[in-house]
Amino acid sequence: MSKMAKYDVLLCVTNDLTYDQRMYRISTSLAKQYAKVGLVGRTKKQSIPLQKETFEQHRLHCFFKTGFLFYAEFNLRLFIFLLRNQAKAICSVDLDTLPACYIASRLRKSKLVFDAHEYYLETPELMHRPMVKWVWQIIEKFIVPKLKHCYTVSNSVAAYYRQTYKKKFELIRNLPFSKQISKLDSTKCILIYQGVLNKGRGLELLIDLVSERKDCTLWLVGEGDLSDELKLLVEKKQSANIIFKGYQ
Repeated sequence: MSKMAKYDVLLCVTNDLTYDQRMYRISTSLAKQYAKVGLVGRTKKQSIPLQKETFEQHRLHCFFKTGFLFYAEFNLRLFIFLLRNQAKAICSVDLDTLPACYIASRLRKSKLVFDAHEYYLETPELMHRPMVKWVWQIIEKFIVPKLKHCYTVSNSVAAYYRQTYKKKFELIRNLPFSKQISKLDSTKCILIYQGVLNKGRGLELLIDLVSERKDCTLWLVGEGDLSDELKLLVEKKQSANIIFKGYQ
């Protein structure tokens, strides 16, 4: 049996890592403070090779790609990975990694940190799926009250958890790395949306608004479930000032 890797922190997500700039920033920042930091995600069909970073990266392969079976399989594989790799602290990013992280942390006697990227139960993917939402709600109600170390991205989400579970959530906003940029041409307005092109992001409204403005350009950076639908909308409006940049 191979020697167990020892990590100061292992962060766990359900995406494929490459385009998750938020987790890149978190992992990079932690790697400046701790000797060994790991980030765990999954492999997708379109995944590209990972770049070498100051932290270790691992992808878990799943047979199921979406739905209940994917989350069940991913949490099982993540649980096994966490048992095989000792870590002083495990960070569960969002509710969909919490079952595996919680059980593994108890068995491993590791500290568990919960990072609530969003109010998961009210995401568009769950809004019209009452049974699926109910399952995640049961998981949240069972685990979150037992947690000691939690943080989220906004005061409103922190207030929800505080009010619902009497649990304090620290606030760490989702901001980019600070860096100097050259002076922009003030006569040209460029709006940048960076993130997943999914429901509930107001993208249709944004496209409608920018389509009416000839003095403004919109860059949509990313891909998602609405990619094809939004491209058809832009084509229908013949909006040359709306540009899809894809993954970056």
